[in-house]
This record gives sequence, C-alpha cells and structure tokens, in this order.
Amino acid sequence: MPLEENENFIIYKKESEKRFYVQNSKCEIPYVELFSADFMKTYKPRNFTRCSNQSDLITVHFDKVFNQYTLHVNEEVLHKLSQSKSNDFSCFYQKIIYGQSADRYDKKGNRTKFTQDFLVPLDVEGMLVDCRTADERRLLQKDAFVFVQDKKIPHSAQKDRKASVIMYGIDTVSRTNLRRMMPMIYEFLKSPGWFEMMGYNKVADNTFPNIFAMLTGFSPETAEARVCNTSKTGCLDEIPFIWKDFKKDGYLTAYAEDSLSINTFNYLKPGFYYRPTDYYFRPFLNALEKETMIQYCPSCKMKYCLGRRLANSYIYDYCRQFMQRFVADRPIWGMFWTNHFSHDDVFMLSAMQHKILNDLLNFEKDGAFEHTIMIFFSDHGARFGPMMHMKESFLEERLPMMFIYLPPWFREKYPQYAEALSQNQNRLSSNFDVYNTLKHILNIEELKEDTKWSHDCPQCQSLFYSLPDKRGCSEAAIPEAYCTCHNYEEVKADPWTWQMADLVVGRINQYLQRKNLQNLCSNLTLRVVNITEERMLELDGDVSPIKGMRHYHTKFQVNQNRAEFFATTSYDRETEDLEINVEQISRTNWYGSDAECVNNKIHKLFCVCLSKLWITV
Repeated sequence: MPLEENENFIIYKKESEKRFYVQNSKCEIPYVELFSADFMKTYKPRNFTRCSNQSDLITVHFDKVFNQYTLHVNEEVLHKLSQSKSNDFSCFYQKIIYGQSADRYDKKGNRTKFTQDFLVPLDVEGMLVDCRTADERRLLQKDAFVFVQDKKIPHSAQKDRKASVIMYGIDTVSRTNLRRMMPMIYEFLKSPGWFEMMGYNKVADNTFPNIFAMLTGFSPETAEARVCNTSKTGCLDEIPFIWKDFKKDGYLTAYAEDSLSINTFNYLKPGFYYRPTDYYFRPFLNALEKETMIQYCPSCKMKYCLGRRLANSYIYDYCRQFMQRFVADRPIWGMFWTNHFSHDDVFMLSAMQHKILNDLLNFEKDGAFEHTIMIFFSDHGARFGPMMHMKESFLEERLPMMFIYLPPWFREKYPQYAEALSQNQNRLSSNFDVYNTLKHILNIEELKEDTKWSHDCPQCQSLFYSLPDKRGCSEAAIPEAYCTCHNYEEVKADPWTWQMADLVVGRINQYLQRKNLQNLCSNLTLRVVNITEERMLELDGDVSPIKGMRHYHTKFQVNQNRAEFFATTSYDRETEDLEINVEQISRTNWYGSDAECVNNKIHKLFCVCLSKLWITV
C-alpha cells in the first residue's frame, strides 16, 4: 500500500488515492480536508478581544532570596493613570479566604495596605487588589492574583529520576480544527519530542465521561456499580482518580479549571467536599467570579474576562507558577483545563492561538519541558452549532486532539517507549490507553504485578507499548456510536429510512417515560430525516450481523423546537427490528433553556420542556 509523508506523519493511501490517518483491516480513519467547501460555508474567524487596554499597574515577581512573591508597582503606569509625576499611591489587598468545603471561598480578609515590592505573606494564595491616588479619592486600577505557595509537603528521596506530568487541556478542539484554527500552535507541536495520536478517538459523548475515563479507567456507569454514583454528594471524593496514585508516589498535585458553571466535576455534579489535590483552583475561581467585573466578548456566552484578565490567564499563571516553583526539584502532576473561550464557539480558537502559543513558549523558556511529560489535549470536537452540518461532522466530533511530549532525558533513557509512542501515532487509541500511560509513568522502572489498569478496557494498554497494528474500536472500548473506524455511505431517501428514524424518536420518548419525565418533557415527533448512512463492511468483526441487521447512522429533526439528533442504530429493513442505546444519541443543535426543567446531563439532550415548547404539530 503506498504511503505518503506529510506534515511529519504518515498518511496511508489506498489505490483510489483516498487518504487515512489510521488504516488496517479493522480500522480506517479517513483524512479530512481542512478547508473543504462545507467548512468554508460555516467558517467565521474571530478577532482577539482584550479585557483591558491599560497596562498592568501591579506585576508579580518571585524573589528567590526571600523565596516569596512580591508585588511591584510599575511607576511609569502609575504616572500615566494618576496623571502625575508623583510616586505616591495607596494600594490595598484583601486575602481570599476559602472555606471548609473544597469548592467554596468564605470571605475576604481585611483591607491591608502595601508598599512597593511588598512580600506576599506565605499564607496568601489569592488576593484582590485595588490601587488609588495617594489621597485615596480616585481609583487607578483593580486586579486579582493567585499564588502557588510552598506548603512544605514532604516527599521521599528519589532513587531514580521521575518525570513530571502536566496535562494542559482545551475544551472542544478536534485534531482537524486545531490545524485550521491554530496553525501556529500546530507548527509548535511538530517540534522534536512531540507525538500526535492521530487515531485518538473519544469514548463518550461529552466532557465528563471522557475526562473521567482518562483519569480513572472507569466509565461513570461502572464507577457507580463498583464505587459510587458520581451524581451523589461525597462520591467524587471516593473515586480513585489518578492524582491519588501520583500523590501516594510522592508527587505534588494540582487541578484547575477556568469556568465555575460548567466545571467538569460541578456541572450537574456535586463537586468535591475535600481538596482533591494539593493545589486546587476552584475556591479562588469562585472568588474571582463573584468579586471581579465580568466581561463577555462579542461571540462569547461564557464569562470571558474576570476583572482585567482572561479567565484562561489565571489557569495559565497557576500552571506556570506550579512548574516554576517545583518541577526542577521534585516530581509534580497537574491538570489545567480551559473551556471559557472554546466551549460555545469553536471559531474563537482562531482568536486565541497567539495567547495559547505564548503559554507554550513561556513553558519552554522556563525550562519546564526539560523535566515534564506534557499532554496537550481535548475531550471531543464540536458537538453543536454550524459545523454539525458538515459532511465530516461525525469525524469532527469524535476525534479530539491528543499530543504527548517526552523530554530529552526521558527519550534517551527509555528509547523503546519513545519508539512505541511514535509508532502508535497512526494506530487507534482511546482515553483508556491514556489512563494506562499515566499508570505506566508511575511504574516506569518496574511494573508492579498488582497494577490496576483500565477497568473498562481490558485490552487497552500504555501508549509506551506498541498498540496492535490491527485494532478495532471494541478493543479500545469505543462504542460504535463514537467509532470513526468504519466506512458509512449515504443511502437514498426511502420509506424505510423514515421508518427507522421514527422508531428512534419512539425510543427517545420511551426513555423519557422510563425516567418519569413525561410530565416535564414534550413527546417528540419526527419532522424530517436529513441523512441516512449505512455501514458498508463489518471490518473488525465486533458485530456479526444477524439476519438482516445492519449498522446505520441517521440524522434527523423533530417538530418540537426543531431539535436535531444524530443516532447510530442496528436495524433490519425487512422486520423493522431496531437496537439502539438511547443515551449514546447525540443532540447536534443548541438546546439552551429548552431543557432547563431537568438537571441530568443526558436527560437534557432529549428533553424539550413543556414550559419552553414553541413549535408543536
């Protein structure tokens, strides 16, 4: 089979010249043209919006002599803001005091005056600042800062050098859309030491189950059966997250997100009662969202600016401080997740590429990459909005970006693992493989016999071992509804395609009834079938068609509020037998307030609240 070298990776080509990122007898993941006519119809590049046109009056520096952060007043900015050549000013800070619960902040401390190059007390992890003219009559600037303070957490002496791990994630970024929207970042990620998992395929619909699989090796359903229900208060504290393993092994741990409302572990979830990691950002985010001025950019539905800074900037600063303080001295693990600019508008990525590139370049300048395995990743691609009308929307949604960086010393010490990771770039992989890789990093010198790998994927493995060259979705625990390995082709509209979609709508209605939601949610009726696709060849043998059962995709719209869905089914055109997992049906247009009468994430996908019904039949 001919091969073509392109963009530092291999694209497999069939004789027909159709190109693939993964191509074997069990899996074919096709290459997507970046700027297809379909995409260009929807593409609307965004301009970067600043949170403030003022220069920073206060900047934070780390004093290595005193081993403390300092607050420096920029005198040039002071003169400009005060319209005076005087260096007199009155600046005050208030400590952010977090509460007993991990997710809360309780209050602000007393208003305390500080002077030039003030040493930040070691017990201050977050503060609100305001500066005024010397007579305190005129406000010059307000700001907020968060600090990674040394908590003197002991760690055992290292016999062998351990790699630190930093997971830097951006919500809703497909591997294809990264290339379109952030080409400069993609060029950076082609640097030596970076490996792209081009066959990385999500295992679930939205953020929580995909991140959960990566950090626990469980699906939420399995966790409920074996540990506890993640929707119940206190459960998340009991879940065996991977950061607990890292902490037990002597790592310092950190976790941070930049959105309070749709935070992975708090959106329709109870969150944590106890601090899950040594450094946990949410109490400070809680204070920032409540105590600073909120701004929205022109195309943003989520909070874009918290005070004078991007919400994302606080996450980046926290991550950079965490690495600057500790990565050269002891092993660290941290996950830093941003969603405020990308979750609701995939085109905002184009506006943010310089910001994110600067983050990565600063990590490099600091020398963090000398010590750190970095995972630069996403949870899924676009799931709603204009890109869902593209022919390639199925691939866009299910193939998130996944890049892994190995530092030079690691590549030199473990060349076999670097070689395997390179080989795996063009093989099918999933969230569960990433979990196993994190486990492997913890046991890099000698794997323990009792190591607990991904529970929900017995055939998954560390990405530091060569994945099978003939691997299908079932072996990577990827359900057919999310599997990109299989070739589906469009079939012409026919009475049976309507009948199949109508049966799917009926199953959704039955699901709502089983969940006792019929008094809150409207019964749905089919309005139009947009497209029907048939799976051409059962390549990997994970499904053996019985009689006339075949796999189909159906994209359709219902009458109620024009809700749109995409479903993967098994269907017999002769007998009209249909098999489907309703909870794996995707909602492909925004539902917003249509589903506000229910609180469950999955129920929201299918519910058009009777109180919000604006179109019926």
